[in-house]
Amino acid sequence: MILKNANICQFKNDSYQPVFGDLQIENGIITNINERSFEKYVRESSKKPMESNSNLSEYDAQGRLVLPPLVNFHEHVYSRLSKGLPVKGDLSNFLNVLKNLWWKLDRALFQEAIEASAQIAAIEAIKNGVGTLFDHHASPKFVSGSLEIIKKVLKAHGLDAVLSYEISDRNGIENMKEGVQENLDFIRFQTSQHCKAQFGLHALFTLNDETLKYIQEQTADLNAGFHVHIAEDKYDVDFNKEKYNLSLLQRLKKFNLINEKTFLVHCNHIDKNELEAVAKQKATIVHNPDSNFNNAVGTLNLLEVPQNCNLVLGTDGMHSNILRSIKMAFLNVRHQNLNSTIGFEIIDRIIKNSFATQEMFFGKSPKLQLGDVADFIVLDYVPYTPLDKENFLGHFLYGATEVPVRTMFKNGYFLMKDYDIERENEIYQRSYEIGKKVRERFENM
Repeated sequence: MILKNANICQFKNDSYQPVFGDLQIENGIITNINERSFEKYVRESSKKPMESNSNLSEYDAQGRLVLPPLVNFHEHVYSRLSKGLPVKGDLSNFLNVLKNLWWKLDRALFQEAIEASAQIAAIEAIKNGVGTLFDHHASPKFVSGSLEIIKKVLKAHGLDAVLSYEISDRNGIENMKEGVQENLDFIRFQTSQHCKAQFGLHALFTLNDETLKYIQEQTADLNAGFHVHIAEDKYDVDFNKEKYNLSLLQRLKKFNLINEKTFLVHCNHIDKNELEAVAKQKATIVHNPDSNFNNAVGTLNLLEVPQNCNLVLGTDGMHSNILRSIKMAFLNVRHQNLNSTIGFEIIDRIIKNSFATQEMFFGKSPKLQLGDVADFIVLDYVPYTPLDKENFLGHFLYGATEVPVRTMFKNGYFLMKDYDIERENEIYQRSYEIGKKVRERFENM
């Protein structure tokens, strides 16, 4: 196949370096890159009508921006059937939001609901150019085999994933142990080239020391990374300090639950000393700006995160639009610090960290270079001023993040071609019927 007339945003030497031209693809690998003049293309194309993309052997990007697929480093696939639920009870603080919405929803899930949630999440990921999801799952009434269900759905849609099951004490000891076993079984027996695993933990205020000790013992031989909510709300910090007289990081370290493959999600309320400690442990901070604003829990000031600390972005299950989260992170760091000259360097760093973190789990990441796997997304954005490596972030943040993803090609297939996704309506219709059952269960809790 030929991808032609594309503004190909290659990632090389730790930055995006756009070139205009054509990609030749054979067996899913980029075998040739033919660079051409974009200005000449614009002059010539203005004299003739645009052609359709009905030819199976080529795809005409028509001058649009082409990037490697994006990564969402913190998802909650199970959240997809939460839209419009009749939430009863107080939602004025974060703990009550958990009790009256999310902890009721996850208990309402059953096998078909998990599958439907994953199918919706897969479609939304593809529509937003996300090729890899790091998911943090919870379904206390259907624990064993839940990660395999999600894996099969994401694989069927051509997506890569790193999956984990969220451990908590909130549903009793036996349910906690069942969740531990689900993580262990998946890590040991279910990982593959396109699906990896972490060990999931809920926020530490829902995990006592006996549970953390049990997890430490069960995971001692795994060399696994952990995926845990940390200091999303100040309640998490205060609870651990009052009950255990330790900071959140001290509790994790006490039980050997922090390493270079550990994701600390949110970190909204940890201080500068703890941020330095995260960097020393080589753990990753996953920032979720949209979710932080929605839950009114405060948000991490990215300017305070040490330069040597790995920093990436997630959506926390609120949506799949990681481009929106990138834009939100950029605008918020300017707003928080009342400084309109900052932000580009932080987004540049997040992009670098995203590629490096993907490689840490999968051994490689697509970068649109010669010899790479030909995974790409086409954004519905044609640069209408000159584009080069020096001004790429200006085009990206003020142009590319404002438009939809038009096409995704991954693992040798079009997962979406000019907005068309196979079986999309069928999946939505089936999910609606399952969503009604979830709503009924939710109402009866």
